[in-house]
Amino acid sequence: MVQIGIADDHPIVRAGLKGIVASDATYVVAGEARDSVSTIELVRSKALDLLLLDLSMPGRGGLWLLSRVLDERPGLRVVVISSYDPASHKERSLALGAAAYLHKDTEPAGVLAAVRDALRKPAPARTRLFEAEPHTTLSNRQYDIFMHLVAGKSVTDIAAMFNLSVKTVSTHKVAVQKRLGAESVVDLVRYAARHGISAAA
Repeated sequence: MVQIGIADDHPIVRAGLKGIVASDATYVVAGEARDSVSTIELVRSKALDLLLLDLSMPGRGGLWLLSRVLDERPGLRVVVISSYDPASHKERSLALGAAAYLHKDTEPAGVLAAVRDALRKPAPARTRLFEAEPHTTLSNRQYDIFMHLVAGKSVTDIAAMFNLSVKTVSTHKVAVQKRLGAESVVDLVRYAARHGISAAA
């Protein structure tokens, strides 16, 4: 049996994904996780063949978590299922080693197709992004913070979300603004719009 893990902070989403996985008799859900800590524990404790991963979860989630999961288990197939618009995170997720990137409005058949495709192909290589635009040079943590700022989250909100200090998030915010040539969050929003980058819903 192909062992699949599900990592998402919403119980109803996990239940839905579990039902989709269970519709194919060759797959079994080997475990579930609701935040970054339990996701890493899941990857360490179970012999997963594939992980369905949400990028927006409590704790140090996002792109940092994707990279950490693949550090823990090189070769693990990871299918990202996220509320982030594909234009925002798809390129970076694939460069980090995700096997596929799906938006949460993907139909169940599309999820199964992505799972089958990911399992059939060799594990993707982890590559560097082509640094053509300033935002591609941001670290994974900076990029996650950038996206949440564009979505209207405050520094305090982001600090609580990622279990970081407000000072640390503020430092990252300043670094992001400097890298992108922005003097304010409004400028960050304008930058995102110019580059076709959409924040999480």
